[in-house]
Amino acid sequence: MVKMKIIGLGNPFMGDDAVGVLVARQLHTYASAHISVLEGGLSGLSLLHDMEGTDTLILIDAVHSHSKVGTILRFTIPQDLEEIGKLAWGTSASSTHAFGLAEALTLAHTLEALPTHVVLFGIELGHIQKGHVLSPAVSKAMTGVVNQIRLEELSFSHA
Repeated sequence: MVKMKIIGLGNPFMGDDAVGVLVARQLHTYASAHISVLEGGLSGLSLLHDMEGTDTLILIDAVHSHSKVGTILRFTIPQDLEEIGKLAWGTSASSTHAFGLAEALTLAHTLEALPTHVVLFGIELGHIQKGHVLSPAVSKAMTGVVNQIRLEELSFSHA
């Protein structure tokens, strides 16, 4: 069993929505026998399969929470499921996921399929425009998220 999975979510062709996938690409160098790094892309329901076989799951995705662009939000699952459900990760909001992240996490919780430790990093997006690069604030936030994930990895590996 892989001890930790890191999954970056988002659409790599839609501006700031690519941030989760791009963070995962930066973290590929940390992959090992105990740490798996995946580019989940537009994973919705397939996220249930991706989270299997791990004790610790770290997710990264763009979010629309009305915070300042580039703000990093950290959520713990299942404690923050209600708050996550209010954000724009669902199919009724501006998410590009076919089955929203909030729905996937809620379903996994209901089915008792969540790993022991689940952390979600949301990065406040600025724009979702086809073919556009990341906004400067979101690009800068990527470094902060990579550093926070490295700290998470260290804290869970010593737990």
